Amino acid sequence: MWIQNVSFDDIKKGNHRVSDSMMLIQIVDIDRNYPRALMDFDITVGYKFLDLEEKDVFTCDWDPKISVDQAKGILFNLLLAKERKMDVVVHCHMGVCRSGAVAEVGVMLGFEDAENWRQPNLLVKKRLMDILGWGY
Repeated sequence: MWIQNVSFDDIKKGNHRVSDSMMLIQIVDIDRNYPRALMDFDITVGYKFLDLEEKDVFTCDWDPKISVDQAKGILFNLLLAKERKMDVVVHCHMGVCRSGAVAEVGVMLGFEDAENWRQPNLLVKKRLMDILGWGY
C-alpha cells in the first residue's frame, strides 16, 4: 500500500498513481468546491480547512484551521485504507503542505512513500500525531 500527495489540478487531470483499490482524501480551502476526479476512487472523503499554522492569526467567528475532529476523521480514513489494503491519494491546493502532512503521517503508519515533494503543514501533522499519542 502506498500514499501519494498531489495537487488539486493533479486530481482533475488524473496525474497520480493508479491501483485496483484506492482512497481519495480531498482537502480544500473553506470557500472552494472539491474537484471532480478524472477517475473513480473506491472511497472519496473531503475536508475543508485552510493551510494555516498554529501561530497564524485569522480574525473571524470560526477557526479555519484543521480541527481535532477533522484530524480524527483523516486518521480514521487512513487506518481504514490500511485495514482494507487500499492505496491512498491525498490532495490539497498545491499538493505540498496539508496533503504533505497527511502523507507523511501515512508513511509513519506504514504506507509506502510515493516520494512526492512535500513541505508538511506542521499544525496538520501535529494534530494527527497528537491523536495517535505520538510526540511531536
